[in-house]
This record gives sequence, structure tokens and C-alpha cells, in this order.
Amino acid sequence: MGATSALFFSAFMNAAILLVFFRFLMQLAVISPYNPVVLATMKSTKFVDIFSRIFPTIGKGRVNLAAIVLLVVLCLLKNFGEMYLNGNPPNSALFLLMYTFVTMIQALITICRYLIFGSIILSWVTMLTQSRSPYIEVIQELAEPLLAPFRRLLPNMGMIDLSPIVALLALFVVETIMSEVAKALLSGL
Repeated sequence: MGATSALFFSAFMNAAILLVFFRFLMQLAVISPYNPVVLATMKSTKFVDIFSRIFPTIGKGRVNLAAIVLLVVLCLLKNFGEMYLNGNPPNSALFLLMYTFVTMIQALITICRYLIFGSIILSWVTMLTQSRSPYIEVIQELAEPLLAPFRRLLPNMGMIDLSPIVALLALFVVETIMSEVAKALLSGL
């Protein structure tokens, strides 16, 4: 019973976290609000607007503090719920906060990796089919802020874009560091 309920709880919380995170990223990347994907995401995350009355939007309307706070709260609830349902309640609030921070960074790295892979594959699809859909535009626009710093660092090589490779390498290094931090944190449990 505990494992099944933990699985359902985790799936529900992951869906909510992913929706709020995509809303945050879409606002950060300044994707057109008229895109059907953005409209659907905004409608499904109306509860962020409730928190927007308390936490303002900064950075010329790009950084939604309400979404960030809601993400942290949802991740805290998810980690606490999973630990409790699996029979391992956290020892202290500090451990729960540190564990949540590490898992949030790891989830962010995973999503960024998927966005980069998705933008690579969809650029080939766009090139071969000569068509674009709203979904392809959103994924490529979400991946652009991740790749832009690496494009500025690398020399221009014409049609060859090495920025995704360098970005994936940088994500791999950060992921390795965060997994070591997670191991150290869990061994202190």
C-alpha cells in the first residue's frame, strides 16, 4: 500500500512541478503568449496567479517569483510526502531543505538536457520537413537561453553548431557534482 500510494503521489507532484516549471521557463524565455502551447500552460497553472499577488514579477516581467516559490513548496511537499509514504520521515527540517535543493537542481539539469536534445532533433525535423508547429517553436525557444552563452563563447563555424555539445558537457559536470553532494547528504542521514 505504501509503495503504490507513494508512486501515485510522486507522479501527481511531478506533473504539477513540471507544469509550474514550464510556465516559469516560458515567461523567462519571453515566448509569445499567443502560442497555443503557452496558452494551455498558462490556463493549467492559474494557481500561480494567486501567488503573484504576494510575490512580484521582477527582471522586466521575466522572472516570476511566485512560480519559483511555488516550485520550492511543491518540491518540499513532494520530498516530504515520498519520505513519509515510504516509511522514512526526514530527521530534520534542515535535511529536508538541503535534500530538496539538491533534487531541484538535479531535476533542472535533467529538464535542460531533454530540452537540448529535443531542440537538436526538432531542428533536423524542421530542416527536413520545412514545416514548424507551435510545439517545435516552444521547445526551440526554451532551449535557446541554454545554448546562447555557449554560442557566444565558441567561434562561428558556419552551419556546424557545437554549442549543444558544450552545453551538454557542462550539464554533465554539474550533474556529477550534484550527485556527489546528494550521496554525501544521504550518507549523513
